[in-house]
Amino acid sequence: MTNVRVTKRYEDMTAATMWDRIGNPASLASWHPGVETTELIDGGRTRINTVAGGAQVVEPIVEQAEHHYTFRIAESPLPLADFQSTLRVRDDDGHACVVEWDAAFKAKDVSEAEATALVRGFFQAGLDALVASAPSGRS
Repeated sequence: MTNVRVTKRYEDMTAATMWDRIGNPASLASWHPGVETTELIDGGRTRINTVAGGAQVVEPIVEQAEHHYTFRIAESPLPLADFQSTLRVRDDDGHACVVEWDAAFKAKDVSEAEATALVRGFFQAGLDALVASAPSGRS
């Protein structure tokens, strides 16, 4: 298994404020530039992300708790197998938060380095987009 973790700190935003923005698995398309639409099915237990180019990624939600959720990829055109990922937010220093996005997976039909670069790039693009459009969480 390959592991990837991308972490980013956000000034002037509490974990609660950030979680309000990204904590709903159905909200991914509203903040990640690589996702065109996100739809919840199966009573909210599975999401379907449509990415640029129209491909769909089916992701059952494995766990949801305070300030984190875990999902796996059940169906996807991506060169990944046994993919499971957690998105979490934690407070950092009172008026800031840290978002951590990690995954474990196996490369399929590509090298481990290529699969790692794909996942790391997707995670980083999402976390970078949060900076560009982050509202202030400070009162």
